[in-house]
Amino acid sequence: MPNRREGVAMPLKLLDYGIPNPFGEIVGGKRNIAWPVNAYRVTLPKVSGDGDGLNPFERVILKIIDAGSAREAKALALETCIPVDLVQCVLLRLQDKAFIDEHNEIIKQKRDRWVNEKKNSSYFGTVLLYRELPTEKILPFLHWLDDDNPLKKKEGKEKFLHKIRWGETLKHSPPTPRDVIKTLRAMMKRSLAFGSETRMPAVQQITIAHEPELYYLDCPIAIQKSDGEFRIADPFGNGFSLILENAFSRLLEQDNNLSDWLMNWKQDISNPRQGRRVAIHKEPYDNDANQGRYPNLVSNLRLRPNTQHRSIGQIHAALEWALFYTCAQRPFDTAVNQLRLTNQSEHPNLLMEAAEKVGLHPPQYGFRLVRDGKLDDFLSGEAWMGTVLSIALLMAENDASHPLHRIAAQHQDFIIRIFDIEKKRNAQRHGQGKVQKNEIELPEEAFMREIVTALLPTIRFSGTPVAEVNKDKIADSLLDARTSIQSEFGFKLFNRFGTNLQDRLIYAERFWLSCKDGDDALYFAGEIYAALQMTFRQKLSRVLPPDIKDSEFFETAQKIASQSGLEQLPKCLLTVKPSAIRETMQGNDKTLGACVLVFLLVSGTDILGSIADAQPSFISDVADIIDRRGHGNEPLPLSRDDIGKLRKSTYSTIKTLLET
Repeated sequence: MPNRREGVAMPLKLLDYGIPNPFGEIVGGKRNIAWPVNAYRVTLPKVSGDGDGLNPFERVILKIIDAGSAREAKALALETCIPVDLVQCVLLRLQDKAFIDEHNEIIKQKRDRWVNEKKNSSYFGTVLLYRELPTEKILPFLHWLDDDNPLKKKEGKEKFLHKIRWGETLKHSPPTPRDVIKTLRAMMKRSLAFGSETRMPAVQQITIAHEPELYYLDCPIAIQKSDGEFRIADPFGNGFSLILENAFSRLLEQDNNLSDWLMNWKQDISNPRQGRRVAIHKEPYDNDANQGRYPNLVSNLRLRPNTQHRSIGQIHAALEWALFYTCAQRPFDTAVNQLRLTNQSEHPNLLMEAAEKVGLHPPQYGFRLVRDGKLDDFLSGEAWMGTVLSIALLMAENDASHPLHRIAAQHQDFIIRIFDIEKKRNAQRHGQGKVQKNEIELPEEAFMREIVTALLPTIRFSGTPVAEVNKDKIADSLLDARTSIQSEFGFKLFNRFGTNLQDRLIYAERFWLSCKDGDDALYFAGEIYAALQMTFRQKLSRVLPPDIKDSEFFETAQKIASQSGLEQLPKCLLTVKPSAIRETMQGNDKTLGACVLVFLLVSGTDILGSIADAQPSFISDVADIIDRRGHGNEPLPLSRDDIGKLRKSTYSTIKTLLET
């Protein structure tokens, strides 16, 4: 950065535009920053507003009547070459506005006012146009200078402001007439009152002073409770200033003093509380008996720390495990053997017939086949929605007492809704869409509670909220998490992430800051998995896929990795479906494992060599996260040390990817 002004000998010329306060709920109090601006004096025509809002047709007709040429509609139409019907409408409007009477004569009182306005209809005035100095953006505001609207200054407030610094050696060229017109247009759109008294001037009518005047704008800044992020009020009272917020973000990347000021402020308003955990009331289902019978279901039904509602992932996992335990409580050998002995290509028809017999509507695009490996996973105690739903349908087909019959009586679209939940859950777990902030209950949660209780009657829910809502605790935890992530990556890299990746990391960090030994880290593993996939997605965008056969994916990737000094490919990467790799090459990344393999295939050995030098454990670090998360529906109790290792390896991988 160039040399900056550390201060000025004279007091700040701080402009007074009132005290804007667009903020909602904030953490702590507001602070104020003094934002430097160059004010340019601009001369441009100002047209007095017609208080009665005359349009061009009305003005023409009124002038002809005033001149005494004609008063009847036909004569006026002939005089103006305007259709007589339109002239009649104009006359009626002028009568409504009390400019003329029923005989189309101008009313004297209105005429006197109109003539006076017409005499002084146009004159040149002076406005101030502001350009903020750090990033040289023109602010969307013009200040008309006159006796009723002078430039006001605040006195004696300098000591309460943090002054924004800017490059002293920068040469700022004056704005152009088109800049003035652009600003004027923005003002007219924002303020009907302003627009009604000002017309768009021609470029030739605008004169701009070359020498600016230095002032400071008093800009309130606050930290939102909703996400722990700063917002800057528009100094002119028009909500928030996106221009100043973007400029502030850029300055945080370049100015260590400013970033330290923000970090220190956040630490000052942070209110540490023991554990920062929202109190959770124990639900009826959470008892020793159910924990013994349905451990994975109960684990997924429990709210995560600092949340008020279940995520779409928890809802999906609860339905998966409820169907799994429903199958496990009954003889399932016949259904499993039926799937094994039936040609896999016939599975969709087999399951469609079973669904219709039970009374359930099949999904729009049919059922998927069930592979033998998934049946083996079921027998090993794993719950995959496609597998447990298929087995449950075949069991219910020949068992009138099966709970799916009762569900079908109430929800014939049960399967369709299950598939819709699965689609939303898949989008979340692979880093697509916005992070779910658990501020409101999802509509799928009530459906899940009803279905789980219908499948397993001992799983019952209370009718009261299970979490004690404390917005201050939640706001504090978000503030701490955002501050921690910004400190970890620095503002420059943090701002490159984009909002969705930022939110993923903030919510993962929120878990880390409050976790204890033995906590279920499944949510944390899911968030960092999604964050990594989003980072790989950024790296793979606009990269052309290599000309390679599906059968050569793994051998080629391993060869490239070895040549670059990276590790051997682990099992979780060697078992990725080739179809998922191919789709990822085409821009539709399916899994984190597929992203890693495609990254190896499309990156040159120079890039991969740099990664190997910076992070030799690059591949194993990503593989560890893939293995830890697994299918994403089983508890993952970890020590705080192990959670910290996952956190460190994830953040290192993200830095390595974005900095090489």
